[in-house]
Amino acid sequence: MDRRAIQSLHPMLVPAQTGDYARELFWDSVTMYLESEVRPGLRSVYEKEIQPDLKQALGREPDRKEIAAAMRQHDAGRWWYLQRTESQREGSDATRAVVERQLPLLIERAKASGNGPGSLTLNPDLVLPAYLDIDIHLQKGGYYGTADSRDTLLTGAVYDRGLTLGRMGAQGWLNDDAGLSLAAWVKEIYPDLKPKRILEMGCTIGHTLTAFKQAFPDAEVHGIDVAAPALRYGFARAASMGVEVHFSQQNAEHTNFADGSFDLVFSRILLHETSAEAVPKIFAECHRLLRPGGVMFHSDAPQFDELDPYAQSLRDWDATVNNEPFMDGYYAMPLEQAFVAAGFAADKTFRAKPVSRRLVEAGIDPKRSRTTGGRYFLAGAVKA
Repeated sequence: MDRRAIQSLHPMLVPAQTGDYARELFWDSVTMYLESEVRPGLRSVYEKEIQPDLKQALGREPDRKEIAAAMRQHDAGRWWYLQRTESQREGSDATRAVVERQLPLLIERAKASGNGPGSLTLNPDLVLPAYLDIDIHLQKGGYYGTADSRDTLLTGAVYDRGLTLGRMGAQGWLNDDAGLSLAAWVKEIYPDLKPKRILEMGCTIGHTLTAFKQAFPDAEVHGIDVAAPALRYGFARAASMGVEVHFSQQNAEHTNFADGSFDLVFSRILLHETSAEAVPKIFAECHRLLRPGGVMFHSDAPQFDELDPYAQSLRDWDATVNNEPFMDGYYAMPLEQAFVAAGFAADKTFRAKPVSRRLVEAGIDPKRSRTTGGRYFLAGAVKA
């Protein structure tokens, strides 16, 4: 697809002025170069120049935190940290500037989508969890927005545009590869499930949910999030595409849905941005919401027990610089034990790595994506 045409995929994605668009593409290219060309080479730097001395000094193999600390002190590692941080800030600022310039038009287009399909229910009295009061991903106000933008759809539009234009379209031009891939996996593994009601926790702008609605057209599809700006944009986005999704502003730790009211409850890249206290509550809420035989899964980056210590150490930049402080704790969590503590049976838990449909169909190099070698990691359980 032509790069200019990418900006016109749906009415809520508006083409930028040429100079602004060039700035966005430049920083995306820098980020891709740092992630896919530079970072893989740092492993050999570690193995040849750092690991032998570090292992001798410790008298054992170093763990992820010790490896990360040593890499931050090495010239090559320190350079990568600095450049990656700069590209993150500049890329986010470039996209935010485009959206701020377009905001009046986006608000008008959102109003035109006000009658659906789908629905939007906001709760102005909902208290933002304290663990989200940070500039996640170095973005001002995180997903929730700053005080002067929380009543708009700004951060949702920034999120969508950043995903759509970033990483060379590895998530598909509608950011729906994860949704299509995960939905295809559900159909393959649970052919008899045929969900009537589906819930995504932490849906942000609903790009995963629209794919699930496409895969399960007869299902009633719901998405919850605490960030009103993301939900406003997500509803307008889905409605403008003619996709029926019901968005509501709720905390996944405790929702207002009835017991046993869903056949499928899932999240995508949510739990590493929540606290250690919140995650068990979310699992328990999933158990409450599922009917018997219903399926829960949570798709995120792989747990540490799936990786070697050096690969584990690569999360350090995100956790310590990119304002994702709960990442290390979540990826170290024994998920299956947490599922059992939430009420699921031990023999009903599972892990899987569904293949990315986008990468397979387009022949894209998996290293140019956040997926694990062209796959999405997930863990979950079936309610007995």
